[in-house]
Amino acid sequence: MTKKVQKNKPIGVFDSGLGGLTVVFNLQKSFPEKEIIYFGDTARLPYGNKSPETIQNYARQNTRFLLSFQPEMVVVACHTASALALGKLKTEFSLPIVGVLAPAVKAALAKTRNGRIGIIGTSATVKSNSYPAEIKKANPKIKVYGLACPLFVPLVEEGLFSGPLTNMVVAHYLKSLKEKKIDTLILGCTHYPMLKAVIAGFMGPKVTLVDPSEEVMPEIAAQLKERGQKAGAVSKGGLRIYLSDITPNFRKVATSFLKKELPRLGKANVENL
Repeated sequence: MTKKVQKNKPIGVFDSGLGGLTVVFNLQKSFPEKEIIYFGDTARLPYGNKSPETIQNYARQNTRFLLSFQPEMVVVACHTASALALGKLKTEFSLPIVGVLAPAVKAALAKTRNGRIGIIGTSATVKSNSYPAEIKKANPKIKVYGLACPLFVPLVEEGLFSGPLTNMVVAHYLKSLKEKKIDTLILGCTHYPMLKAVIAGFMGPKVTLVDPSEEVMPEIAAQLKERGQKAGAVSKGGLRIYLSDITPNFRKVATSFLKKELPRLGKANVENL
């Protein structure tokens, strides 16, 4: 006898801060009927300078918190957690868990013309070598250049999406990458799409930017289809946001991410989960 899938389960999403709202924005565009539960671990960000063991523990706790809402799946919006914890999460939890790394790699491989791909992300993401390893596994001939851009996250968290300071920081980091003659650049952190205009302006029109918050949508759609979900015929939609620390600037900056007013913010302590 076929087990019926509950049709009104939400999608759970977590990130180290507010960057994962870039994924939420695309989820709401792609699946407006789905309710989304978002958890931002604002009390413990950034993840990018933490050890792999700590990141894995944080990711485990975040997932357990989202499980309390009985989600259809969990989306690991954080690139650092996708790189360092996704495999463990998939072995420890039975529901579908989707990361942003593999879809971004697939898109970059499809878009590159000269076989030179750049990846920008947090220090932990770049040090993990996860993106280059995935790319090389698919095509060993591709040249991959990774670059950590640690100041990009605080720029975004402060709402500095453009302006002289942002231009200067982007140029400081990306100058060396531009000299590598890449034609494809993966934005390997959920915060970075908010700097897309400045990054594109500096890198020039010959470089294609890969935004994983967009590229992960087909994988989510495939998971929903596999589990019997149909777009437009499920539930009422909506968004609930929980944070480990409700920071003063969160609402203002997050509104810029989602391009709409935010719901009431909830506070959640996940450290003992």
